[in-house]
Amino acid sequence: MFEADDELVVVDQHSAHERVLYEQTMAALTGTGGAGQRLLLPLTLDLSPEELEAVEAYAELLSRVGFEVEPFGGRSVVLHAVPNPHPRFDARRCFEELVTDLARGRLGGLANRLERFAATYGCRAAIKAGQRLDPEEMRALIRRLFACELPPHDVHGRPAVVRLPRHELERRFGRS
Repeated sequence: MFEADDELVVVDQHSAHERVLYEQTMAALTGTGGAGQRLLLPLTLDLSPEELEAVEAYAELLSRVGFEVEPFGGRSVVLHAVPNPHPRFDARRCFEELVTDLARGRLGGLANRLERFAATYGCRAAIKAGQRLDPEEMRALIRRLFACELPPHDVHGRPAVVRLPRHELERRFGRS
């Protein structure tokens, strides 16, 4: 939270980062793509048949956000490269959750396949609620959020920012 003009501003870090990643991912999907970070030791993952089908169906989009994935035989895949949206990023967890969501058709209400993928990735890759950020990370996230096209909400429609005007705080504390 921070003070701005005559108000207190509270930011939900997960919702804020989700919005930032969604817009960044849409730019990567509609442009030249995002860079992946090569793994020193590739990750081998076993997937369900539905998840394997989702990996195949979304292979190009996974690649455009930075996942380099290839079949490894049977229901296994190998991740050779992963995106790196923040220092605490858990690539394995994000990939597994993303593929599970895609296999189950979550966020299916979005009309566009790219939007659905970007929203799912943004949600899964974002900083989690409760993760500690240092002050510079907080400032950077807020700067990135307010540079977004639609900063006030995450991809689910939840607010990323709540503003409490001074007069409202004074009224609530019986000082008006």
